[in-house]
Amino acid sequence: MIVRKLELSQFRNYNRCIVELSQGINWIFGANGQGKTNLVEALYYLCNLESFRTRKTPQLLNEKSVEAVITAQVESKNVKHIIKVNLSNKGRQVILDNSLVRKVSEYTPSFMALALTPEDVNLFRNVPHERRKFFNRIISFNDSAYLKNFKEYSKIISEKNALLKQGVTDQLMIWNSMLARSAVKLMKQRNEFVELINSYLSDVFKGLSGRDEILKLVYKPSLITNNFQDSEVLIQLKKNMTRDLQYGFSVIGPHRDEYHLLLDGKKDRDFFSQGEFRITNLSLIMTINHLLFERYSFSPVMIFDDLFSELDDKVVNSVFKYFLHLKNQIFITSTSEPLNYSPIRQFQVVEGQLV
Repeated sequence: MIVRKLELSQFRNYNRCIVELSQGINWIFGANGQGKTNLVEALYYLCNLESFRTRKTPQLLNEKSVEAVITAQVESKNVKHIIKVNLSNKGRQVILDNSLVRKVSEYTPSFMALALTPEDVNLFRNVPHERRKFFNRIISFNDSAYLKNFKEYSKIISEKNALLKQGVTDQLMIWNSMLARSAVKLMKQRNEFVELINSYLSDVFKGLSGRDEILKLVYKPSLITNNFQDSEVLIQLKKNMTRDLQYGFSVIGPHRDEYHLLLDGKKDRDFFSQGEFRITNLSLIMTINHLLFERYSFSPVMIFDDLFSELDDKVVNSVFKYFLHLKNQIFITSTSEPLNYSPIRQFQVVEGQLV
């Protein structure tokens, strides 16, 4: 995917901005607080129809503005598109090639950005919900059946939780049986995806960092099962019915699953330095990028906000050389001018203006 031209109107601190972008590496630099992150946030929103900074649409609007507009000329899978995203206090409206987009699921399979931001560096440090959300989105893009199964599970768990809140017990066994079947499907798909990631992850880490440690992604289901059998899951759900009723919600299931990174067997949040959190998360993002290209010949837009802080010069050079061999359109923000590599298109941001 390539964003050829981007136009912003009243988005964050940009009153108006029109820019033609390189299909390779775009280096966006400037002092702090000038609007570098705002620019790549607009690109991310264009691709994923969500921000990596906020869930509140009004925060995306320029101060005192009632509407912001993101317009772009985009090429995806060799097809050219015109996209217009209108943002207001009432929400968003997406127009793709003059037609209104009514479902996000109809849009995102063709447009996607992968990002690594300062907030993403903490993905494996805390907030399990954010990890599950991240992998749900990535697996859904990689496996169209996963999204259907996830929606089915979410509906079942919602119905069961409603009964638990009311203290109704006579129907719980029926919902547990449905939940067990749905949970097993999700767990299998998550496990298969993690195994696929691990077939490449360590090699990608070595290529980016120059280090020889083994990097591994670990999937830890809330439900313990040897062979992903419905009967095994159902037994655990039955055992936890008293706790479910006590708390008023289902205490175990795929909605409580966990993911961890291990570096030579050392767990992320217990042993990783800040630089290791950054380079291992980057390795995961680049592995996902590799899988998308291998399976679908699709190269998402790559966004790296303040990527090179807390990385030593050797790793920075290794990472940048890795980037030069990618087919992706890449956006990098930094407070410094670009490294001495070419080809790079560079943009300096000063107070919401590209100069």
